[in-house]
Amino acid sequence: AVIFGANASGKSYVLKAMDVLQIMVRAPMNPNITYPWYQPFRASNETLSAPTELGIAFTVDDVRYDYSISFDKDHVVAESLYHSPKGRKGMVFSRKEQNFKFGRTAIRGLRSSSMLTSPTSSFLSVAAQYNNETCLAAHKGIVNDIKIIGGNLSTMLNDVIEYINLNKGFKEHMMKALRIADLGICGISGTVKTRNAVELINQIPQQVIGLMMATGNTEVAETSLFLEHDFKNSDVDKGMLNFPYQIESNGTMQLFCLMGPIVDALEHGYTVMIDEFGTFIHSDIAKWIIRQFRNAANPNKAQLIVNTQDQSLLSLELLRRDQIWFTQKNIDTGASELYSLSDFNGVRADIDLQKSYSVDKFGAKPFVSNEDVMI
Repeated sequence: AVIFGANASGKSYVLKAMDVLQIMVRAPMNPNITYPWYQPFRASNETLSAPTELGIAFTVDDVRYDYSISFDKDHVVAESLYHSPKGRKGMVFSRKEQNFKFGRTAIRGLRSSSMLTSPTSSFLSVAAQYNNETCLAAHKGIVNDIKIIGGNLSTMLNDVIEYINLNKGFKEHMMKALRIADLGICGISGTVKTRNAVELINQIPQQVIGLMMATGNTEVAETSLFLEHDFKNSDVDKGMLNFPYQIESNGTMQLFCLMGPIVDALEHGYTVMIDEFGTFIHSDIAKWIIRQFRNAANPNKAQLIVNTQDQSLLSLELLRRDQIWFTQKNIDTGASELYSLSDFNGVRADIDLQKSYSVDKFGAKPFVSNEDVMI
């Protein structure tokens, strides 16, 4: 799915909602916590203190799960999990505040887990912690099988280097991806070492050292990465063609960091969600990445969900109608709406979607005045 829309229209909040859902489910919470991620819609008195409700439908090992959770600033208001192991939907559990109900097929251990669940914790996280088989599968589907990639891809650099060093097949796929993307790179070598900040005291600004000491975080990740370039007519020593990553272009490093989770998702069948997809990379490469998730190239059923400003991706040759989404903010209320191209009637296969979008046929585009700033 690819989400288009104007700046500040709500595209990133689709991914932020998934991030909050993972936080709520990942592990039991401290009993006295106030959720810093509780962010009610603040442009209406009706919602200023109303619970936030999040829901997701997904499959693990061909079993469908439907999970939802509702919470306010300091406790879970409601929560439920349903599954369909034989094609028939059945309740695993349902919760209103601290009152729990359980389905017949998945009750083992759930009643005792409910007695250990604080008002601040999701029951799914507690039941998974106590190894209920059904809740473990659902927990895996939400927390482990969905990868969320923010706009700052450089934060993933060390993870990608470690993937490469741990998995020979992963490195081979990365090399192939960089070759296809026409970056001229023919080799990768890198390490990530953890050092004590005291050892690097002459290399780190004193204010940073002071902050690390105050917070008790005294470890520093020391990153080394060289990308070997294939310049056949170069007359320099081969070692000079191993470029340290610090001198590579933004586009090269963005693509390097992006292809890590892409290859990982394709290899394991994960869902990867990417904010501001296409930033710093050519639109042809962005299209190529999307095509990797088509059936033939995607045997493990990986899924890609992104938002983007790249209108060249708005194409029925690349995406189906139900894979194209828009966000639009109501200028009177401030609320955002998410809707699909498949909601529109009469969208023919030969339509020029980019042109139709540019003339505001589908909404979800900014109105930019022709005025000058300084006049």
